[in-house]
Amino acid sequence: MTSASRFAGILVAAALGFASSPASALCDPDTALFEDDFAFLDVSWGHADDSIGVEDGTLVVRGNGGVVNLETKNEGASICVDMTIVSAPKIPNSPAGLVFWWQDWDNYYSLFIWADGWLEVRRMVDGTSKTVFTEEVDALKRGAGATNSIELMLRSKDATVSLNTKTVRRFKAKQPKQGGAVGLFGISANGAPALFSFDNFVVNER
Repeated sequence: MTSASRFAGILVAAALGFASSPASALCDPDTALFEDDFAFLDVSWGHADDSIGVEDGTLVVRGNGGVVNLETKNEGASICVDMTIVSAPKIPNSPAGLVFWWQDWDNYYSLFIWADGWLEVRRMVDGTSKTVFTEEVDALKRGAGATNSIELMLRSKDATVSLNTKTVRRFKAKQPKQGGAVGLFGISANGAPALFSFDNFVVNER
């Protein structure tokens, strides 16, 4: 893959009808700003629908869908979550995602992983999406059904992402003045709905 972004020809998250709304040592559920093992769908995630719900102790996304949890708003945090692309007829077009420093659906950052080993961070500014970086990552477990533990450490002017306890990249990022919230989502190729699941979601303020 030599493109600057994996999103050439893929529906970007901002176009979807998203609703507002222990992975590692970085995140301690006992002292968390917000934590969820998804024993049930908490009201802070909104209402279940055809694309979002809780099944077997995980938050499940079918096709295109996602939620932002406003209880997670922070000005600096460690974020951890286990993400699984359960099934994907078109793996290169079906990433699982984590939203951070969300202000609204025109202004936020997002982190995507693909089951063929790629990771991408993007920034949405006033409705325009920009790639921060894209890279193939050896630490990412590949194939549909593999679970990857994501760790994201947010500071005021930069962030560090780790996969399965291995640091991948520290990168420049700009924290909103009032902070921002965290969310989860999945994107599917047209006509080929994928299934995503999320577990052990923890947000610790820094």
